[in-house]
Amino acid sequence: MKRLFVRPKREAADEGTALIFALVFIIIGSLMLVPMMNYVSVVLRGDRVQQHKASRAEAVRGALRVTLADPSALYVACSASGLHTAVTLAAPDLGVPVSTECTTLSDAAELADADLRVALGVVEAGAVPPIGTIGAPYAGSGNADVGAWWADVSAGSEGGKIFLPPLPSHGVNHLASAGYMMPAWAGSCRVFFPGTYTDAVTIADSVPTFFTSGVYYFENTVTFGANANVVVGEGAIEGCTTNSEAAFYAVNAPSLINISGIGGTFVFGAAGRMVVTDSGTANGPRVRFNARLVDPTDVGNYVSAGVSIETVNGVTSGATSSTDLVLPGQLQVPKSTTETNPGDTTPPVDAASTGYRPSTLVPTVSPVPPVAPVIDFQLTGTSTTTVYIPGYVSVPQGAINVTVGSGKGANKSIQLVGGVLAAKITQSVDLPADNQLGMVNRIVQKTFKIVSTTTSGTPHITSIAIVQVNDYGKFAVNSWVTSAG
Repeated sequence: MKRLFVRPKREAADEGTALIFALVFIIIGSLMLVPMMNYVSVVLRGDRVQQHKASRAEAVRGALRVTLADPSALYVACSASGLHTAVTLAAPDLGVPVSTECTTLSDAAELADADLRVALGVVEAGAVPPIGTIGAPYAGSGNADVGAWWADVSAGSEGGKIFLPPLPSHGVNHLASAGYMMPAWAGSCRVFFPGTYTDAVTIADSVPTFFTSGVYYFENTVTFGANANVVVGEGAIEGCTTNSEAAFYAVNAPSLINISGIGGTFVFGAAGRMVVTDSGTANGPRVRFNARLVDPTDVGNYVSAGVSIETVNGVTSGATSSTDLVLPGQLQVPKSTTETNPGDTTPPVDAASTGYRPSTLVPTVSPVPPVAPVIDFQLTGTSTTTVYIPGYVSVPQGAINVTVGSGKGANKSIQLVGGVLAAKITQSVDLPADNQLGMVNRIVQKTFKIVSTTTSGTPHITSIAIVQVNDYGKFAVNSWVTSAG
């Protein structure tokens, strides 16, 4: 007898339940998915907006970075601006139209009033301040009491005092009087390194010449002749190379390069002197010094800060010492000293014991033969000549001479504007068209407000920076804000 299997009715009632659950989950999922997709869409749109805003903000910030890439050029360009007069700077291509302007908020001079030394002094009996004196000359210039000026001397730049700086340390290695050439890939450029030069140095060609920063000691004539194009020391005025490039790449450069600070100081001892001449031609020299700046911790070199040219003063006494120069009734000059440690209270060391020899180019009442000036400008041709010396010139037992050919003063410029001390200064009847001897308290730092802004599209982005820039190219960003509006 067969048995039949009959499915329970309850099991038949479960058919289709899984499908219903699946449909419910799909409906619930779709209800959640649509808002989620809307949210993602909004986020993505917002992200694109933020990216767009960020790229525009980075463009205006990039414009400032480009301007600060060459701070020396920025200093020159923005110096033409004022507090309410903006100068538009070159706009870099950053993918977003950007305009950059600068205004000048403030500036700072090299010396505070308390440090403003005597502008010019001549200390030989009967000497008179020259034509073209800038600033007030020393009241005792040319005094018959030839030692009276000693009471007004200071070893540092001090208000109302005659600055008589100590001698800095100098390299005793003797360097090539012809200089050193840079490799061909660096362009036409001749370089010199600080140290001692006992042979004559003559530059009378058109090869750009750069004296790397530091102290140079010369015991022979340095001549800058026709066609010479010379920059002394690194700084605001660009040379044909830089300190670092010269040190690394100059052909056959010495192992001891003696580079220190920025700018250069020439020290003249023995028969050392500087001659600037056009040799009667139409091809005048161009000689420009950069102001000497030295870190206060640079022992021995710091005393050269602010000094462009000085002589070793006094007269030789024995092999390792010197004494004051005393010419009764004519000239009296204290011997030079050096300070091996500017912060030390130990008395300075005598110059002669540190490798210096007092200058022998001392003017006398009736010189036979005539004693050569320590600094001699001989410009007798039709040349265009430029001499710019922004630092102190201290040659109290030597003469400075300026000779210009009759009717040949046009296009000639001699600027000794960091203060001058000399035994006497002689001048021809005709003088350079630009003839300045004395003290100009130079502006050496400016504070600029630099504003970069987008010029089209949205959002409108503005970047404002307050930047201090020195004339020799260093800068500091005081504040920098970028905003959208």
